[in-house]
Amino acid sequence: MLSSNQKTLRKIGLILLPALLWAGIFLLRPVLYHPWCVNHATLCSPDQVNALDRWAFHFGSIRADFWSTVVQNSVGVVAVLLPFLLYLGKEPIRALREDFRLLQVTLWNGVSLELVRSLIQRPRPLVLRSPLIEGANLNQYTSFYSGHMSFVALATLTMYFMVVRRFPNQKWIQINFFLFFLMATALTGALRVIGGRHYPTDVLCGFVVGCAWALFFQKKTKL
Repeated sequence: MLSSNQKTLRKIGLILLPALLWAGIFLLRPVLYHPWCVNHATLCSPDQVNALDRWAFHFGSIRADFWSTVVQNSVGVVAVLLPFLLYLGKEPIRALREDFRLLQVTLWNGVSLELVRSLIQRPRPLVLRSPLIEGANLNQYTSFYSGHMSFVALATLTMYFMVVRRFPNQKWIQINFFLFFLMATALTGALRVIGGRHYPTDVLCGFVVGCAWALFFQKKTKL
């Protein structure tokens, strides 16, 4: 049996490991990323994109980009506060454990996000519109996959699981939160594409990855 100190250290390690991995890969961007559109502008053009993803070139709304971030941040705030609202101060430890689960899944999603981006290095739609100017920015090679979408998907699905655990027999509450999950992800995906920040396949993949992380932690993590 682990002592209380060992359990505490283990929990800290479960947070520090993905946090350090995420930060490390992010800080290595100048080494890992290459502005290939600048040197190969002919290969970095809308003609090289599949028919579905070409829809992204019809958009570029600054407002949509702004509101996609508002939606993401709002979902994050609600996800953090929800456990305390569900247990109404009667089970603060349970609420903290729910938030600990959310933090873990968010950090591991961040690791996979940064790792996949560093391997794929897909230029954003705005780079393909202006490869010589926008293509010089290393941070514009992070289109695949959508971090906004993956976070909103994992956070809203994790909230749904919270509600199922808290109200296992109240189907109408569960259905409402599942609808919230669907609406929040659909809105985020639409805004990211309309904002010109991502291709449709970026947000679809972000949705799948976010849901996969939420499901993984739902199965593997015990409260």
